[in-house]
Order: sequence, then structure tokens, then C-alpha cells
Amino acid sequence: MLRMLLSVTTLSFILASHALAAGTAPTEAQLKRGKLLFTQCQACHQLKPGAPSVLGPNLAGLMGRKAATVSGFRYSPALRKANLTWDATTLDKWLQRPAALVPGNTMAFAGLPKADDRASLIAWLAAETAAPKK
Repeated sequence: MLRMLLSVTTLSFILASHALAAGTAPTEAQLKRGKLLFTQCQACHQLKPGAPSVLGPNLAGLMGRKAATVSGFRYSPALRKANLTWDATTLDKWLQRPAALVPGNTMAFAGLPKADDRASLIAWLAAETAAPKK
């Protein structure tokens, strides 16, 4: 039963990740859940372009950006050396447990254990942090 539950959870994340990668729009429920989950992040992160970094870097333009590159934010040496680019796959690993992806990073966040929650948050972040359409 546990193996089947893990398979369903893993499948849900894979489908959501493929939808993001393929440019398929996330569901309204997924975006709503992602927005709710972001309340855990907003004490440290801002989303608006040009807003100052707080305890964590500003997340505007997050998707496709190299990690540790927001000007004016002091990153840990571990994250600066990690050579990551933020995409759905990397964010999933980071949000699951930042310390596992980049040992020695200074982000004080234990992680989101549920794959569905991570997929929803990633979908919402991708939508919210995208460059404005001209």
C-alpha cells in the first residue's frame, strides 16, 4: 500500500513537472494551493521585480535563473559553488530538502515532504515570477 501511495505521489509530481516543462497551464486548484503554500516563504522572499531582498533573495525572474545571482544578496559559499539553475526539477529537489541538494547552504527551511505540494508551489512560482508580458 505504501509503495502504491508513493507511486501515485511520484506520478503526480512527474505529470506536473512535465506540464510545466511542456508549457501546459497548471490547474486553478494547483495554483491556489501553490499560493497558499507560498505563505511559508513570504517572510523571507519577495516576488516583485526591484523589491529588496529580505532574509532570502527576491524571487522575481526565478525560473531559468542561475542560483546565487541576485545582486546585493549574500549567498552561502555552498550555494555559490553549487552551479544550479532554477527549473522545475531543481526546485523540486531544493524544496524537498535544501540541505540535501546543497549541503552547507544557509536557507533555514526543512522542506516540503509532499510531491504534490512541491509541484503546486513550483507551478505558482513559475506563474508569479515570470517576466511581465509586453
